[in-house]
Amino acid sequence: MSKQDTLDLEQGHTLLLKGPAWVRAKKGDAKCLGAPIQSDGWTIIEEPRQEPIYAADHSLLEIRRGPGSSWSVIRESTVPAAWNEAAQILQQQRGVSVIIGEVDSGKSSLCTFLTNKCLENAAKVGVVDADVGQADIGPPTTISSSVVQAPIIGLHKVTANLSFFIGDTSPSSVSDKLVNLATRLKKSVMDTTDIGIVNTDGWLAEFNAIRHKQLLLDEIRPDLVMLLGRFEETINPLLDAGKFTSLTLPSSAFARVRSKEERKKAREAGYRRFLQGSYKIKVSQEATRMRMFDKLEQTVFPESHRLRSFVAGLLNDNEELLGIGRISGIDGGKVLVETRTNEPPAILEIGNIALSSKYDEVGYGTLH
Repeated sequence: MSKQDTLDLEQGHTLLLKGPAWVRAKKGDAKCLGAPIQSDGWTIIEEPRQEPIYAADHSLLEIRRGPGSSWSVIRESTVPAAWNEAAQILQQQRGVSVIIGEVDSGKSSLCTFLTNKCLENAAKVGVVDADVGQADIGPPTTISSSVVQAPIIGLHKVTANLSFFIGDTSPSSVSDKLVNLATRLKKSVMDTTDIGIVNTDGWLAEFNAIRHKQLLLDEIRPDLVMLLGRFEETINPLLDAGKFTSLTLPSSAFARVRSKEERKKAREAGYRRFLQGSYKIKVSQEATRMRMFDKLEQTVFPESHRLRSFVAGLLNDNEELLGIGRISGIDGGKVLVETRTNEPPAILEIGNIALSSKYDEVGYGTLH
């Protein structure tokens, strides 16, 4: 049962609204990361997301809240002034920008805000979601791109134009694969847009993580790198060596820090978003190429192989994602897959994450 409230939000104040919730503006100009809150329809905030609703002028908001929803009001904007300056630079410069920051630094929020501000200036904007651990556009274990046509309150609100299966929620074991596929996504969006924004993962705490970011920058060759935080001893030397133009930005003081369990639950919601309503298909090992997520060579899986429950990517001939699936088993040489896609795959790639029948994460890295 939802609870309905009306909130008088003063100009310059921000409502932090945690889902599940629905909000609309009965009066005034309210925005979520630059996207207008409509008066003639509900803006939906899913559980467990929290979104900032900023009053550009005196606003009257109608709010419906579900179980577990909460709110608070702060007397300022959650968007740092420097983010507006970054948006102006991006609008003028155009080209490709890469966002780098640690976990929970606000990369997705910055990406959303920049997208909306550039749309205000009639730019054509493409977004590459290369954060495989906390994917917004596509399901977990994938990276995706989208050409954004209208303002959004979050990257999860757009539909992927192109996705690739990485097979893991960390880039650590498949860095080269992720870099190559993220570069393909960048090229695809820049074919039809003026501005490309690449959102990256928060893996920064070790040598291999820095090498991964170096490979990504070297291949994508961005016109601008936006750093959420200071990285004098890690990322900055890479930028100097590659002669990249960079901009250091602060995180929002109100960025929500999530626990590992909260991040896991967010991924599980992502699996369910793309797998609920699945049906079982049989994929022939004779007609379809089979391989592990971190291998290039084709594999034949015997019936005794422990594939059950693992996430899989169903790919076309161009290795583009048709949809993700969950392996149910092997029967008579055919792999049983729960999926929502009805297009027969040319390639079936087995991932590194085991899912329960309810699509909760229950295992990791146990196939090798």
